[in-house]
Amino acid sequence: MLNEFILLEYFTTQSNVNFKEKKSIFKEAIKLSNKLALNFSKNNKISKVHLLRNRSLQTPNNRKIIKYGICEKEPLEKILDKFRFGTYVLLISPETEFKNLRLYKSLEKKFILLNSSLKNIEIFSSKLKTNKALKKKNINTIEIEKELKSNTQYVSKPEFGAGSTDIIIFTKNDKIKKTKKTIIQKYYDGKKGSFSMICDGESFQIISCNEQLLKFEDNQVYQIGLIMGGLESYRDRINELGKKICKYFPNLFGYIGVDIVQSRDDWKVIEINPRFTSSYIGLERAYGKEIINKITEFYIHKKFNKKICTLQKKVKVFF
Repeated sequence: MLNEFILLEYFTTQSNVNFKEKKSIFKEAIKLSNKLALNFSKNNKISKVHLLRNRSLQTPNNRKIIKYGICEKEPLEKILDKFRFGTYVLLISPETEFKNLRLYKSLEKKFILLNSSLKNIEIFSSKLKTNKALKKKNINTIEIEKELKSNTQYVSKPEFGAGSTDIIIFTKNDKIKKTKKTIIQKYYDGKKGSFSMICDGESFQIISCNEQLLKFEDNQVYQIGLIMGGLESYRDRINELGKKICKYFPNLFGYIGVDIVQSRDDWKVIEINPRFTSSYIGLERAYGKEIINKITEFYIHKKFNKKICTLQKKVKVFF
């Protein structure tokens, strides 16, 4: 049974970073890691949450949360050396530039990771590999375009990008900078959303069904938040997507976020994030305390709580 673990959120564990320069990213990362640390510490079965964080950042005030201040003299690697072999680690890391893969490979030599398998992370870190894997399993997804048509809107995005970073909307006649690590997909006008679930093998439970809040500016699109519970009316169809994903990717583990887009009466998978996502921040306000307990207990016991947690109210969460 899990009674203590290391919480390692990538952005907040950098030893030398200009936090003002990437203010929105760090704000989101701090919110998520704070929420996780506090929620796990509330459970009486958890004795310690070892929170790794840059020395300049504050830590939630809780006797169970133990902060390890990271700086240039005490970098992440040196802090990790202090822990015993086989300690549990909950890793939250972006797919950008293989950061997640590198960290995972380094950590798994010493620690027990509370994450999906390395194979799944390798697939879902790449939008190209994700697309091929989903198509191979007949899971409805967006095609990657090779030839562009006139009078059609497309989306250009980094193959290894995280979130809505560097996503550009354009048409065939627009001049955009395209690199080898960029993919192009058709732009869909339908609702954009995401759902979260907890997975273990082929077993899963849908946690939340959310609508994305987007901002369009200078041919770029940014996700600025979520309407938690905004896609609850589509839960049955979303459940079928979750069932397929877990059936064909049984090495997914824990909290998983899936981005989706509506195409007429159907839903297509855009990408799969095998980690805690920002949707976790708004869960309690929208679905109540029981949904948080369900997730925490899952990580502690590796068992599903069958109690159904329904939406209490739709909540807008801004990143």
